[in-house]
Amino acid sequence: MIENDKEAFFMKLGIVGTGAMGRTLRECAEKDEAFSEIAMIEPLDESSWPAYKTDLLIDFSHPKAILDIYEYCRKHGGNIPVVLATTGYSPAEEEIIRMLAKICPIDRKTNYSQGIAAMNELAKLGRKLLEPQADIRLLESHHTHKKDAPSGTCKTLCDYLGIKPDEYEEKVAYLRMGTVCGEHSIFFAMPDEVIEIKHTAYSKKIFAAGALEAGKKMLTCQDGDLGV
Repeated sequence: MIENDKEAFFMKLGIVGTGAMGRTLRECAEKDEAFSEIAMIEPLDESSWPAYKTDLLIDFSHPKAILDIYEYCRKHGGNIPVVLATTGYSPAEEEIIRMLAKICPIDRKTNYSQGIAAMNELAKLGRKLLEPQADIRLLESHHTHKKDAPSGTCKTLCDYLGIKPDEYEEKVAYLRMGTVCGEHSIFFAMPDEVIEIKHTAYSKKIFAAGALEAGKKMLTCQDGDLGV
């Protein structure tokens, strides 16, 4: 693990996923002096994985990549901090994540923006203050290429709001349209009044910046084990 600021300027970053989010992450990383080398990795292409051991992996690809991430880390002896920013994992893929957590520190969130972190806390507070007199509902919107629905961020908000998976059909609505980066709204509907909490992402950069900061925090963490 990286133990001081001087060494932190020689970090090798592996970005798993070469799509729009991966490219945005690379743009942000190239402006950060902490990274001396950046490898773009197409996870299902074995030849794109670096032969050397990276100091950090950040995954913005798709759930199927988790097996390749695990195999890469195992091959290089583990102890590679991994930021998982992908959602929509199957039960089998969740099991691979548990295996990965045994050999590597993992930071995993459904959304790495500061605004959503605050929204999670507001959701918890709103539930505490307004349940059970309020009908609690969610609406989320994303671009047409996003496959999982509801979004991982929406599911996390549901956890804070006490909405169970078998209630999604009744209490959660979602849209897939255009190039929307991400919009999430929580409604607390009471007789004659409604409170709405809304977060709108105008750029993918907010997710990339948050993931980079999470990765650097792992690298400078003395115990080096944040877990899942």
